[in-house]
Amino acid sequence: MDAFRRSFIRLSVVTAVSLAIGGCNNSDSKDSTVNGLSVMLDPDNSMVKHNAEQIVLKFNEPIDPETLDGNILLKDKIGSLGNAYTVMPDPADSHRQRVLIKLNDGFGLKESWKYTIAVSDHIRSIYGYSLPAPISLEFVTTGKNPFESTEPGESKRTKIVVISDLHMNEQRGYEDGYSLFTENGKLLEAFLEKVRSSDQIKELVVLGDMMDMWVVPMAYRTFHDDVADTQAYFHSVAEANVNKGIIDKLNQIADEGLIRFSYVPGNHDMLFTEEIFYSIFPNGHWHGGTAGTGSYTPAYETNVTMEHGHNYDLFNAPDSVTTEGSILPPGYFITRIYATGNLQSTEKLPIEPQATENIAPELIYTTAWDIAVASINIPNFDPDKPQIYTQIDDYTQLYSSNDARDIYTETIAPDWKERQERNGVIFPTPVIVGIMNGSGKFFWFGTLEYSAIMQYFVPQESKTRIVVFGHTHHALLKKDLATLGNIYANSGTWVDRKYLNEGALTGTAVILNTSASSGSDIDSVTLYQAVMGDDEKLSLKLIDEEYLDSTN
Repeated sequence: MDAFRRSFIRLSVVTAVSLAIGGCNNSDSKDSTVNGLSVMLDPDNSMVKHNAEQIVLKFNEPIDPETLDGNILLKDKIGSLGNAYTVMPDPADSHRQRVLIKLNDGFGLKESWKYTIAVSDHIRSIYGYSLPAPISLEFVTTGKNPFESTEPGESKRTKIVVISDLHMNEQRGYEDGYSLFTENGKLLEAFLEKVRSSDQIKELVVLGDMMDMWVVPMAYRTFHDDVADTQAYFHSVAEANVNKGIIDKLNQIADEGLIRFSYVPGNHDMLFTEEIFYSIFPNGHWHGGTAGTGSYTPAYETNVTMEHGHNYDLFNAPDSVTTEGSILPPGYFITRIYATGNLQSTEKLPIEPQATENIAPELIYTTAWDIAVASINIPNFDPDKPQIYTQIDDYTQLYSSNDARDIYTETIAPDWKERQERNGVIFPTPVIVGIMNGSGKFFWFGTLEYSAIMQYFVPQESKTRIVVFGHTHHALLKKDLATLGNIYANSGTWVDRKYLNEGALTGTAVILNTSASSGSDIDSVTLYQAVMGDDEKLSLKLIDEEYLDSTN
């Protein structure tokens, strides 16, 4: 949780009182300040490993073992688990306060499942104290690695895997050194094979920026040689040596039909149309909206919404207002300059947040543009020199950086609301937030968390309780006061590590396992990172896990 959200602080007060009882020297003596028996899970955590062999309870006093029999019951939504466990004192606990619910051989806890432990008030401490009333303790089991095999009787094919921001480029982008995706091809191909082979996964969602049409140096022509138009461009990306195995694996997943392959467009591929998509992935599923946008709520998952996230970013949301016949936003031109910087250096200068109070949005926009361009650090760069080749999406001129910036300057603020409305945004984001969303470093705005909350969690009519975005290249999972108890996830990226901010991960994926699919009461969201070991075998590293109780 960052500094901005830490303003939501949970206050706690701890009061300790010690009174001596004369004449009591026995280590099992009863402190007079204790007025009854209490019990908690040990450790005091609402989550238990799904492969745990026992659950531990801790009482505040030594327990009389003769009172345990039949007074601790383990139950789930179906009912009592009967003879699946044994209740016994913990033989390793010299204080006699811990009690084990030891699972019998052949019985295992279900993943992402809610259990209840009913503790009777007939249990006594060795001092004769009992619970004030019967107590029910609830816990939820963790999710299972989606690449592990399932056991007989386990639910199968309940999980959705979400990845985004692959940024695959043409072969020349790889060879000339400006592509963002050069190091993780084998990792991603191995990951997709694991997805294909899993009997837990029912759907793979790629949440935008799979193929990159923006990261092209400004002196390069997007259409070149045999690449005559937008469709030919995306086919050239699909056929690049570094990408072909990945495209083949995605098609294999889609063609086999056991796992649904779904796609939602992003900003770097906003010209990737439904027609072009199906020309490359004939058995995939397209989830685009108005031009350059898309959003996906699976028919069976009404509380989940997935989109790339660029709709809330002023620099990168489709702009059909400024230039008739085009949807390219200002971020397209900045990215062309950025790609030029990749040809010469991957050094990144720090971008410090600028004060925005009482500054006109137009000035904030131009300042943000100039800072972004300066941070690319191209030697002897002349912002007034026409050097950005276009010939794309109804842009035909040769532009300088300042020319491209000024296309949007006068209309960037007044047209922002209309842009969002055209793009299907129900609750438009203020201009300043739209600029901050594009910065990547303005508290929680750069994570798009604010926009997810305002679009999906605040409106009373919204059914969405889980939002998954991409776009930021910063994988995260949040459930806190700011998200109103809902879950915001970001699927991160697969670009080369050198293009990421410090601390950001590459090779990340969000896994959804909801109650609508699993039959559980629990909606589980996990964040993993794919890691290739020295033995060339892929494994998943758990980064974070959150859950919602669908019965609440």
